[in-house]
Amino acid sequence: MNLTKKHLTAIDVTIRVLIALIGGYFVAMLSAILIGNHLLSDKTNSIITGLMLSFIFYLITVLFVFATKTTIRAFVVVGGVCILLHLFNYYLQGPQ
Repeated sequence: MNLTKKHLTAIDVTIRVLIALIGGYFVAMLSAILIGNHLLSDKTNSIITGLMLSFIFYLITVLFVFATKTTIRAFVVVGGVCILLHLFNYYLQGPQ
């Protein structure tokens, strides 16, 4: 089977959509958890603030994925951000 430039472009766009959907979800979820747990406010306001800001983080992630030059760079950066948010949240929680 010959992969033409048209096929490769379609595969690239499909992979970017998956990275934007899944990676954006994880970035938004982890940022909402981080802000909701560690904002120095009462619990209700910090959770609402984290949830509202998670939409902005999701939007920024989707825009970044489609603005980068290569798909691999988008995957690495989104994956790195997810790992950093998770580690930062784990560090701030302390031993349990």
